Amino acid sequence: MINTLRKIGEEATKYLRELHEKKGIDEIIGYHQGDTTRRVDKFSEQYIFDLLDHSGYKFSFVSEESGSIFRENYEYIAIIDPLDGSTNYISGIPWSSVSIAIYKKIEEEKFLPYAGIVAEVFGNNIYSYDENGAYINSVKVDKRKPTDKIVLPYYNKDKINEAYSIISKVGNGIKIRTLGSASLDMILVCTGRAYLYFDIRGKLRNVDIASSKGFCEKLGIRSLDLKGREVTFSLKYVDVVPEIIVTSDSELQNSFSSYS
Repeated sequence: MINTLRKIGEEATKYLRELHEKKGIDEIIGYHQGDTTRRVDKFSEQYIFDLLDHSGYKFSFVSEESGSIFRENYEYIAIIDPLDGSTNYISGIPWSSVSIAIYKKIEEEKFLPYAGIVAEVFGNNIYSYDENGAYINSVKVDKRKPTDKIVLPYYNKDKINEAYSIISKVGNGIKIRTLGSASLDMILVCTGRAYLYFDIRGKLRNVDIASSKGFCEKLGIRSLDLKGREVTFSLKYVDVVPEIIVTSDSELQNSFSSYS
């Protein structure tokens, strides 16, 4: 399946690049959970649905724009963000992605992580994982130590004290960036190009981070909440992730178990 997913990532991102200059793709056509759905989001979602339906595997879908679509006799659930970083995409900022996480149905209410991709729309990289490990452009990768203390923080004004408490744990020499694509931001951390990512706004969803979480786990990097617990979410519907912290620094990870 991993090769099929990589091919779908290539085709979906190529399709999004072709759409980029077309009129009307930025039109807002709906709202969901405090976010907007633009025409390009729906185009990308339907394109991915079609690719998965013609892959030879039997899928049900949980997707950002359409929610849950369950079929009879499905073998896998695909958790899909058809365009992560859509504001960047519309604005011409080259930091957006297609994200697909696959879970295999074991029993009626039991699913196991199986494979996934995060494909850059305007870049050349496809990040993927399966039961054997994590890959960048089909090349297996290992955990890497960050070279700089780049912090990628997302918080609202009413969470500024919590954000300060988290950032203060990092110490001196930090560099702050906010880039606008949760899946790619997490992967920056898990490939050693950033030190810490966190989002405590209460608006992140499982579709945003399911595949990047799977990628990071294959490198031994967990996604935690503010109390140091593993981030979990539903696989049956679009689910809010109230908070998430990702770092490869085990000492910093452990510090959140005493966070209050």
